[in-house]
Amino acid sequence: FAGASGGTHSSYSESTSILAKRLGACGYRFVYGGGSSGLMGSFASGALSSGGHVTGIIPEFLQSSEIGHQDIQSLQIVCSMHERKTRMYEMADGIIILPGGLGTLDELMEVLAWNQLGLMNKPLFFLDTNRYWQPLFSMLNHADNEGFVHSQKLGALHQHEDAEQLAGLIEKILPPPL
Repeated sequence: FAGASGGTHSSYSESTSILAKRLGACGYRFVYGGGSSGLMGSFASGALSSGGHVTGIIPEFLQSSEIGHQDIQSLQIVCSMHERKTRMYEMADGIIILPGGLGTLDELMEVLAWNQLGLMNKPLFFLDTNRYWQPLFSMLNHADNEGFVHSQKLGALHQHEDAEQLAGLIEKILPPPL
């Protein structure tokens, strides 16, 4: 999951590109929202540049604003956001969460809820560039402490501020394909 915007600091796209290039070079296959802009586009382009295989899934109505990435191996056009998210979740073995806005938060909250409900059990990897996700982690800890979140059922939440360190963590937990 990633923003269709690049954010206010170049460090967001730089760390995204580092992560994508390293994982792409390891032979990982990626599925993402299909856009060519922002961190979404940076991740896809970085993965492609190092030999990664990228599948994009984009709703028809977003084709004009997010503009589907034309260089990826597969771009699937779907009817709705719900269909986009469902396909992405089904295809993923783990989920990387990059900085992003409301769309990223929507996708993230859904997988957190699905992990807690037992509908999926996928590790979540947060690239915490500039400590972007710290307010969310604080909120989740608060909700857990107040008895509203069952943290043991959320699934594995992994985070790191450094893209190389996060890549190493991903490689350890979900080894790259042979």
